[in-house]
Amino acid sequence: MIIKTASLKTMFALGIGLLVLQGNSSAAPVPGGTLDPTTIPKYVTPLVIPPVMPKSTTQPGAPAADYNIAVRQFKQQILPTGYGASTVWSYGRAQDVLPANFTAPAPLANNISFNYPAFTVENTSGAPTSVRWINDLVDANGNYLPHLFAIDQTLHWANPPAKGCSDGTNHTDCRTMNPAPYTGPVPMVTHVHGSHVNAESDGYPEAWWLPAAQNIPAGYAKRGRLYDQYNRTNAVPGSAFFTYENNQPATTIWYHDHSLGITRSNVYAGPAGFWLIRGGANGDEFVDDGTTAAANDGRLPGPAPTANGGDPNFDPTFRATIREIPIVVQDRSFNLDGSLFYPANRAFFERLSLPGQPPQSGFTGILNIPYIPVSDISPIWNPEAFFNTMVVNGSTWPVFEVAPARYRFRLLDGSNSRTLNLALFQMNGLVQGPEVPFYQIGADQGFLPQVVKVQTGFATPLPGNGTTPVPVAAPNPQYALLMGPAERADVIVDFTGMADGTIIRMTNTAPDNPFGGFPDIPADPATSGQVMQFVVRAALTQPSDALTTPPQNLVLPAEGPLGAPVKVRQVTLNEEESTQLCVKVDAITGSVTTIFNTPGPTFAATCAAAGGMPMAPKAAKLGVFMTDPVTGVKTMSMPMMWADAITETPAVGDTETWEIYNFTVDGHPIHLHLVRFEVIDRQPFNVLTFATTGPAIPPKPTELGYKDTVIALPGMITRLKAKFDRAGLYVWHCHILEHEDNEMMRPYVVRFNLNMPDLNGDGKLTIADVLILLRQLGSKTPSKFAYDLNGDGKVDILDAVLLLKKVLAQPAPPII
Repeated sequence: MIIKTASLKTMFALGIGLLVLQGNSSAAPVPGGTLDPTTIPKYVTPLVIPPVMPKSTTQPGAPAADYNIAVRQFKQQILPTGYGASTVWSYGRAQDVLPANFTAPAPLANNISFNYPAFTVENTSGAPTSVRWINDLVDANGNYLPHLFAIDQTLHWANPPAKGCSDGTNHTDCRTMNPAPYTGPVPMVTHVHGSHVNAESDGYPEAWWLPAAQNIPAGYAKRGRLYDQYNRTNAVPGSAFFTYENNQPATTIWYHDHSLGITRSNVYAGPAGFWLIRGGANGDEFVDDGTTAAANDGRLPGPAPTANGGDPNFDPTFRATIREIPIVVQDRSFNLDGSLFYPANRAFFERLSLPGQPPQSGFTGILNIPYIPVSDISPIWNPEAFFNTMVVNGSTWPVFEVAPARYRFRLLDGSNSRTLNLALFQMNGLVQGPEVPFYQIGADQGFLPQVVKVQTGFATPLPGNGTTPVPVAAPNPQYALLMGPAERADVIVDFTGMADGTIIRMTNTAPDNPFGGFPDIPADPATSGQVMQFVVRAALTQPSDALTTPPQNLVLPAEGPLGAPVKVRQVTLNEEESTQLCVKVDAITGSVTTIFNTPGPTFAATCAAAGGMPMAPKAAKLGVFMTDPVTGVKTMSMPMMWADAITETPAVGDTETWEIYNFTVDGHPIHLHLVRFEVIDRQPFNVLTFATTGPAIPPKPTELGYKDTVIALPGMITRLKAKFDRAGLYVWHCHILEHEDNEMMRPYVVRFNLNMPDLNGDGKLTIADVLILLRQLGSKTPSKFAYDLNGDGKVDILDAVLLLKKVLAQPAPPII
């Protein structure tokens, strides 16, 4: 069954049972806080260029880390000058002292590196980087800071109180039956998204920790169930020590919080930044100009900000030299005082208000239903969240003055739920003029095989010989530079030859609702349909601008394909409706009320007979197929919970193809931790019979490089291929953060290969391998799950016996 993530009010307005779009067909801002987005001036705040994160020069304790990075609370001027500053959280160098009146962004001369988004961490391919991540969400007195937003404890979440689990037990990392918002200390764990990294440093959702506050309530757990560190000698309170090998090609990745069941709220508060990897065999140094005989003589736009350079925001002379800039686009809503707005109740998602309370955002109808523990619907969680301003590098609708030259922008969709469809247009006053193309050179995990010229309706690979072929049509004429949440696009924009004062506007024509493919209704053109603006200034020209290579000449140092897969794994995407709460919608007011709230085997039929429908969505879930034990034929998609037994268990070194069947009408940006994958194709299928209904559709040219996140479109099988080359416990999930936080995330284990369980990597099976496994039996770290050799979901003496038998079965060494 395909279930559309739409409000019940909208579904009833357009006809029960129809698959509809959430939102109005007329142009209007999406609802939000008390600040009307149409009153906010656009293109008056200069774009903030993220500086480079400085390395630590002092240490809070042993062992020494390259970076000691803390997350703290502070104010930032996100809205234009004259509006209230917003309270945010973000990362910065831990040794930097925040004064009581601090408001970001601030000059680098102040020696304060806290900013939203966080400063960029620069890395070199093949050179490890160590970070001590510090949860420093405490006030000036050392007391913990509560969350900025309402936190739903009825989801499967970190649960620091360690009590009240829905199964009657008391522990962390569970779903509770407590409908009250959580007001305690905030858990954090940082994940470097796209990093090929050891499991201990991956930022596993149950590896969170609390700040070292002096008033942690009695009985609270200070760490998650699977807290771990790369260097376990670290004992600095409120921290974890991670090391990133950076053993992957040059690319644009990013870091953000990943705590279980609370990621949407933590990330919305601000903590995220770019993590750039440079150099290596596939680095910028190996870009070629295909029109010359010389090798590796291509030159990309640069420079980028550097650790020892000038201030890219408060030093105009230095700012004028910058030609490479990371840009994160996010949607946010605000209140009149400048504070960030995030929905505090489920009624907001339904575009309704709560009984007995003042209307919210002008909604006149009422959502009058019971929640957990009375029903099975969470009281605060919103299935998706869309906001009515566009925030770029921490400022609403900024402007950036550029030279008539080529620029390199590393774009990131950092939104919770919103997909972006970006394009550039010259503006003649208020009239949209000619389109300016993006030249995409890279995606999530490094360079594309060819530069792709992207314009609305077209995505044309360039041969790299100085010519531009006939434009290649995109799958739908609405396609521009499409990016789902967490996807990146490394692009060149060529402002060469443009007259002084030329204005270029970046627009967004993806919908103000969950993306399910085109055609769709574009975002509100007055608010979320505008992103930022560029103004050409000839005075900013630098002598080096003439040295960059035209994008149509570039030959990129992309990697070759993976080998053949050893396994094809089939997984599913699902959305769940209530199995006990039957509701009806008033055709005039849109109010949603309860018909009955009783579970049972005839619930669905009884609800339909009563003229109602199940309250939905209840959750979003990943799953697997159930099969007939005799014939092996697929019988149904089985949605799985976070806590269910692990079903994805590739062996170390295996290359697998994953076939992702999407049974919903949302496009889900699916992210696999650890691996870099190839998108193979997409193919339509029948959601009732599971049979394919058409030919496989190759990936778009912009998807031909290695990726770590892919939009799995509705009613389609999305196939990807990855090599799982590190043992350990990781996760895969939808990167719509509201989905991820309510069950659309599952652990997976890369197990040691049963055929050759060489645990110490010396190329032999010996007693030394058995001793390594025995030491894991009492471990509570994520890495232990890789030692489940017999695949029973446990690491115990049976695995050790199995390994010992294999060791003893080895042929005796020759006698010399």
